[in-house]
Amino acid sequence: MAITSTGNASLDALTNSYQTTDNEKAERADALGTDAFLTMLVAQLQNQDPLNPMDGTDFSSQLAQFSQLEQLMNLNTSMESLAKASSSDSEKDLMSYLGKQVSGNVDSMQVENGAVSGGFFNLSQNADVIINITDASGETIKTLYEGTKASGVQLVKWDGTDKEGKAVGDGTYKYQVLANAGSGYEELPTNVTGTVDGIAYSNGNPYLVVQGVLIDPNSLTSVANVDDNSQNPESILSYLGRTVSTDKPILSVEDGVLSGEAIGFMLQQPEAATIKIYDPWDQLVQTLTLDEAFSKAGENTVLWNATGEDGHAVADGLYYYTVQTESGTAKTPVSEEVSGIKYANGSQYLELKDTGRLVAISSITAVN
Repeated sequence: MAITSTGNASLDALTNSYQTTDNEKAERADALGTDAFLTMLVAQLQNQDPLNPMDGTDFSSQLAQFSQLEQLMNLNTSMESLAKASSSDSEKDLMSYLGKQVSGNVDSMQVENGAVSGGFFNLSQNADVIINITDASGETIKTLYEGTKASGVQLVKWDGTDKEGKAVGDGTYKYQVLANAGSGYEELPTNVTGTVDGIAYSNGNPYLVVQGVLIDPNSLTSVANVDDNSQNPESILSYLGRTVSTDKPILSVEDGVLSGEAIGFMLQQPEAATIKIYDPWDQLVQTLTLDEAFSKAGENTVLWNATGEDGHAVADGLYYYTVQTESGTAKTPVSEEVSGIKYANGSQYLELKDTGRLVAISSITAVN
């Protein structure tokens, strides 16, 4: 609603100086706000008795009241914004993440004032890399042909422009990393693990800073106190691409399927073997056997279809196994390249490339 006066240039100037936009008015729910006060003041001046005009002192007093009202309403707006920000911070409690070890999914970058937050991925071996960047609608706005990249941790370096070289607007942009190590392009997981070094805000949203990468707190998959976990994030990342050995491989079942190959073990001579599979609480879930006629000296394997002794599929999670023979306990050595890091049951494990076994840092016997 516009406020107008007629026949008085001074009143017109005063009225125009306090006019507000329609959007500002829409945000004000108080019917007796500054606009209403000013409307009544102008109406009072327009309808005063010309023979008995308003006293100058009264007019000044009303203007002073108007100024006080405006200041109080501005203060109220500021307090509401402060309360909203305080509520948001309390919900996230981002400060509590500082110094903690976290793991999270990272598949987006933030663009703010032309600046781009870095993306992240890691390679278990040298590979040709292609990165697709999409906007909020899912449309690919740019494809980065990175060429051959060495194994290890890599950052996505995007200058914030589209296919035509034009700067994109501020916002969130997702990325997909495809790698070809010789057998075709495959999508890489983009997880990051490390200590929270700080908190950053981009486009009004809070993010955790981990290894220079911004992580949305809602995308975290694990949080742990560094003091309570002997596995240093940096030392864990250093295992990527290296070959480790262990005598205690861990089985991982995902979506009802055993990850990787069959269960392996070593025999000194051909003999019958009993393989017992346990859950993390040391409960026996399945017993498998290998007849002597099918065994051999050296490496042997048995298949497990991720079912329990009752014939039903076991729950997704981690399992371990032992192998018993007449001559004693058989060894279960595994020596393989580390292709990734996996979080499960509040702990982190190295994921082996071919067998799909997991290895706890504490069970490593050798590193190549």
